[in-house]
Amino acid sequence: MSNTRRTLRIGVIGAGRMGKSQTDLLWEMDGVAVTAACDLLPERAQAMAAAWGGRAYTDYEQMLATEELDGVYVCTPTHLHGDPALAVVEAGVPLFLEKPVELDLAKAGRLLRASESRGVPVCVALHWRYTKGHEAAAWLMEDKPVAMVNLRWYWTRPPVRWMWEREKAGGQIVDQNIHLIDLAQSLVGEIESVFAFYNCQQTNFDEGFDNWDGYAVNFRHKSGAVGLCAGTYSLFPEIQVGPSADFALRDELIRVTNQGAARFSKEGVEEWQNEGPFRLGVNAAFIEAIRTGNPSAIRSDLAAGIRSTAAALAANHSAQTGEVVNLDDFIRERAGL
Repeated sequence: MSNTRRTLRIGVIGAGRMGKSQTDLLWEMDGVAVTAACDLLPERAQAMAAAWGGRAYTDYEQMLATEELDGVYVCTPTHLHGDPALAVVEAGVPLFLEKPVELDLAKAGRLLRASESRGVPVCVALHWRYTKGHEAAAWLMEDKPVAMVNLRWYWTRPPVRWMWEREKAGGQIVDQNIHLIDLAQSLVGEIESVFAFYNCQQTNFDEGFDNWDGYAVNFRHKSGAVGLCAGTYSLFPEIQVGPSADFALRDELIRVTNQGAARFSKEGVEEWQNEGPFRLGVNAAFIEAIRTGNPSAIRSDLAAGIRSTAAALAANHSAQTGEVVNLDDFIRERAGL
């Protein structure tokens, strides 16, 4: 693919909250334009297309057949990721895919096989990997054994109503804490096994809320590190307890948040702050991969996205069955990988 500075033509499937959030960041980049937007709600597709001077669609297959695109964003609701993502890859177009990859791991497996056979790059929107905080933590933790991982994200009822349904969004661990799970796998290595307890209707009695309230997950990494992951949908929107990931090493603690990273040691506290919009890095990496034809800028490829998605779904399975889940077996059985 040529690396000349022509304008890259981007298509979007799913012009709602996350589609707009991701593509708003493309305004920060030169030589990028959304030339086609697709949504089942025509007014949303038309609004996004009009903002960029592109064309609107309600059928993504028609969009892919009509438009010449350099890359496509799939930002549909979680339970609708698989089919449009596969259509994009089968069309040979680089794909930016919202997390989690798919609630149905069989579809995720088909997507990975298709992308590998066609040589189509896929970037999963696990944006914590692209922050200064992640870079600092990776440098601080390099080659050091980790004893314990502690992940936490407290939240309220989701702002989008379909996310209230566990069958459509997967619950808080799948929708939110997947970012922290992915961070842990990136810094500590692959998770080996998962065991979880959840509760339901302990605090949330809202009409239409069909989800768990509290999530408590244990996991073991292949490196030997053990981990905790906790989340909730029970709190109020303004609560000032943001997401965090703690890593206990010998005589030091590394903490990663959405603000950056910190090292706690006998010498005191050192900090590294994130820079710029939080999701800008993952978008910039995807655009760079398209423009150069080199996918090395993508740190959250499809294989990594599937493993972190599978770890979150394994927690759901464990909470529902009481089983300790071996993650390699889970992926092999569910995704065929």
